[in-house]
Amino acid sequence: MDSTIQQQLKALHPEIDHILQISAHFGHRNADESAPPNGDTIHWVAPLTELITAAAISKLEHDGKLHWDVPIREYLPNFRIRQDELGLKATLRDLLSNRTGIAPANSFWVFQNSEPLMKKSETTFTATYLSSAKPFGQFELTGAFLCEYIEQTLFRLLHMTRSSFELPRNCDANVAHAHCTHNDGTATRKADIAPILVEAGIGAGAGARSSMDYMTFLQALLSAYKNQDKNGIDFTPGSIFHLTRAIFTPQVGFGSPHRSSIDDAAYCMGIYCTKLPGYLCFARPNFNYTLGRKRLPPYGTRLAGTEVFHHPGTGPGHLGAIYVVPSTESAVVALAKEQPLMDPVDFVAQLALSVLLGQKPTVDFAKIAQLGRATTLENYGCFEKVIAEEKTSVPPTKPLAAYKGGYYNAIHNFVLSVTVAGDCLNVNMQRGITGFTLLPYNGDTFYWPVNREEESCNKSMWEFMYKDWHLFRFEIDLNGEMERLTWKHDPYLASPETFTKTPTSGTLARL
Repeated sequence: MDSTIQQQLKALHPEIDHILQISAHFGHRNADESAPPNGDTIHWVAPLTELITAAAISKLEHDGKLHWDVPIREYLPNFRIRQDELGLKATLRDLLSNRTGIAPANSFWVFQNSEPLMKKSETTFTATYLSSAKPFGQFELTGAFLCEYIEQTLFRLLHMTRSSFELPRNCDANVAHAHCTHNDGTATRKADIAPILVEAGIGAGAGARSSMDYMTFLQALLSAYKNQDKNGIDFTPGSIFHLTRAIFTPQVGFGSPHRSSIDDAAYCMGIYCTKLPGYLCFARPNFNYTLGRKRLPPYGTRLAGTEVFHHPGTGPGHLGAIYVVPSTESAVVALAKEQPLMDPVDFVAQLALSVLLGQKPTVDFAKIAQLGRATTLENYGCFEKVIAEEKTSVPPTKPLAAYKGGYYNAIHNFVLSVTVAGDCLNVNMQRGITGFTLLPYNGDTFYWPVNREEESCNKSMWEFMYKDWHLFRFEIDLNGEMERLTWKHDPYLASPETFTKTPTSGTLARL
């Protein structure tokens, strides 16, 4: 690590006795370049920003400017449209703990080829009106204030010069762009999603950071946490981090049935906590979509009782992982620029963690990675078969022209435009190029076929595998007129969202 940075960290955190960083970089920064990545290469880190956000909020709490047990509605006026228990009682602590159940609504911000679909002014309003699905959800505090505050109080003071919520300068060549791994194993460049998240105001999804900068942040945070936890205090003289014990306190348990205690597996504020042995891959593609609990053994059978804090960073074309072990002041940061057939970052980070903790892995990661790639293709094949098998020969009840029109969400800031294309329908979002060709499926239900190459590589879409994502259901009123359509555009929605057909003369959309 650069000696100047070491001196700066020592000045900010005199309690640090030694600083040691080991980094390794593999492959190419981008598929069409020969240059390798390095510690300063900028990656879009997506949800890895949640811990940084929690650290910033804790400082605001300590300074009396925010209070994480005050209802969100006091800070976000748009949240006051909700009059249910969530809208009335949910707090900043609930947001940071991912226990509000608010749907991410990823498809509303960007859906295909990084085309922006939502204005920044509409982001919070849209996220708050959607129905909650279950105790675990995601939400991002938006707006320039928080992003600027993080840059000024964390990035600047820690000299994290390769970290920002802005887009990299055009002259900066040291940027890892998004890629997709095709079904045949080759990789190609794809559109970056991060610029669109910046435009939409999704700060946590748009953070750009180098691996070295993230290690700098974790070193300083761990040092403050060690001091505060050891001495039972909330403030460390000379440190910019406050209330770190609260950040690392479990808030929501998520363990397996035989280990369901919040002390065994939980979400804290901006980071997961697992007491080994356990599943560090929880919330990662390998666990949720590819291999699952039955094929992935728990990590750390020889390290029983050790607490590991961890978080995934997943987004179209980018992957990341952090593992933090406070008891040894150890941390691992792994970043990659791909949307692969399996999640290699997960396994690479666990391998590095094993080296740090001095324990030989009990898993053959190379072998299980091969299984993961094969399983992904197999899963898509099965999913495609399920969708196809439930397709019927029942024709639409109306001529296709009857389905044409603009269908708006409840708050009139998102429109699905339906047109006729031969014996099919086309649906476009926000009057742009994002959309699908819909084929007849079952009566007044239409669908778009399952095809990983088309979805992930050609259109840079989120990799969701659930039936209702592919189905658009049209509904007719009592007068026989086309009234609305429903579509479950987000897996965390309690039910498909309704889009009501609105005549052109009555359009009031805020687009």
